[in-house]
Amino acid sequence: MNLLKYNFSLLFILQLIGSIFAHAQSTIVPAGLGQMSVTQPTRDTAVLTGRLLSTGGQNPTVKIRWGDEDRGKELSPIVSWDNELIVSTNQAVGSFSTTISIPNLDKVYYFRAVASNAGGTVVSNNVGVFVPSAPVGVANLQGRWSFDGGNANDSSGKTRHGVAKKLFAPTELSNVSLWLDAADSSTITHNSNSISQWADKSGNGNHATQSTSTKQPTLVANKVVFDGTDDHIISSGLNVSQSYSFFIAGKTNNNSSGRDYLFDGRGSTESHRSLIALDKDGKIQMWASSWANTNVNTPTSDFVLSAVFNTTSSSFALNGTNVTGLSVGSYNLTNGITIGANQPANNDFLDGNIAEFIILDETASAETQRKVEGYLAHKFGIAGGLPSSHLYSLGAPIASSGSPSYITDTPFGSGKAIDLTDGHVEVLTGESENEFDPSSAFSMSAWVKGWPSESFKPVLSKGGEIPNPKAIPSLRLWLDAKDLSTMDQGTSIGAIGTPTNNSNVKYWADKSGNGHHAT
Repeated sequence: MNLLKYNFSLLFILQLIGSIFAHAQSTIVPAGLGQMSVTQPTRDTAVLTGRLLSTGGQNPTVKIRWGDEDRGKELSPIVSWDNELIVSTNQAVGSFSTTISIPNLDKVYYFRAVASNAGGTVVSNNVGVFVPSAPVGVANLQGRWSFDGGNANDSSGKTRHGVAKKLFAPTELSNVSLWLDAADSSTITHNSNSISQWADKSGNGNHATQSTSTKQPTLVANKVVFDGTDDHIISSGLNVSQSYSFFIAGKTNNNSSGRDYLFDGRGSTESHRSLIALDKDGKIQMWASSWANTNVNTPTSDFVLSAVFNTTSSSFALNGTNVTGLSVGSYNLTNGITIGANQPANNDFLDGNIAEFIILDETASAETQRKVEGYLAHKFGIAGGLPSSHLYSLGAPIASSGSPSYITDTPFGSGKAIDLTDGHVEVLTGESENEFDPSSAFSMSAWVKGWPSESFKPVLSKGGEIPNPKAIPSLRLWLDAKDLSTMDQGTSIGAIGTPTNNSNVKYWADKSGNGHHAT
């Protein structure tokens, strides 16, 4: 009797264990998905690949979703993916792929995998990103530069390796006594664009200030604008003795009631003066106890000016055209400098603007002069005013050393890009090819974030500049809707804020420098 009971119990236990084991074997969970990858075997096709890490107990159906926007991991996104393809209805562990036709070689595409079995449906955490890598047929590819290696090497096989070159900046210069840069908004303190301080970037602390609100110049489109009536700004800490050199990017509207002083000394002592008058008898003249007529006509458009005060061996240049042998006298700027007016700030006010203002406490060499002229001309879009013989008429000057920055700000989630605000890439072919000649048919493509701050600046060029409206002497009005910094929802820049879609525009600044703003 007892033996039968024990046999029955043993049989029951064995049956129970078998049932649990069979149940465990039959439980199905969602599949596991891994990395996504892509290849591009031809110009017009791509192979999108996913990886199944586990079946979850049942070989799943796998699909690949793709399109020009990532719709995320949701099973049923609010906006559907552009495409969804069944790759397999019985997928084993391993890779799976599908070949697609690329709709548009200029777009970036995203893709994710989907796996479904009796345990449920999952979408891959990993998203694939695909950027068409052959803008032309591979056989015709003449160059490809990706910058992923932190260099400008050509990966097309043509070995047209580029050289990354850092742009010149005044930080390379020695003996900089004052450097005011209106394009650097961090250096300007203002209230509704009325400027109370323009900070010195030279490191000497020679900041220019104006505490009287009615006499404050205004900030408009990266320029400090003087009204020709009483606007001026003073750097009281400047203390330099001849010789010294000036480099200025600016514009005059030809003030009819004065001589349009760019700058003068400060205080009541005559010997603390040196100045440049943009309109003395229709000419630009220098003075440091004696008038020196450059015989250069008062400019009517944006200009780059350089001047060396060196007593009887002074010189002047407007847009790179040089005048030497000037005798200006021997006074010095040893008690500060007044910018935009005469020494007592009661006459000869500047009616115009200044974009950048640099003083070197030295006699600038010809090389330094050309380099700073080129830097200012290209920075402010007036390189077209330089003579064709100028060393930097076709391209901005390059730093004596260093490389531009390679940054990780790319659309691909990996790799590198070159920071064009810091430099550029030059590809020298030695003129041994014909593919890039103007008479040849060739195409170029590039991924670019942002756009040049100045209109008509090229992203790609072959040794030249696209003409800028500012280089046109007869320019009187320039309204640019693409430049939102010139517009405001209020009646002046900064009054309310930059307009957005469907908002009113009550103020539109004139970029010609003539002050013909639309309201």
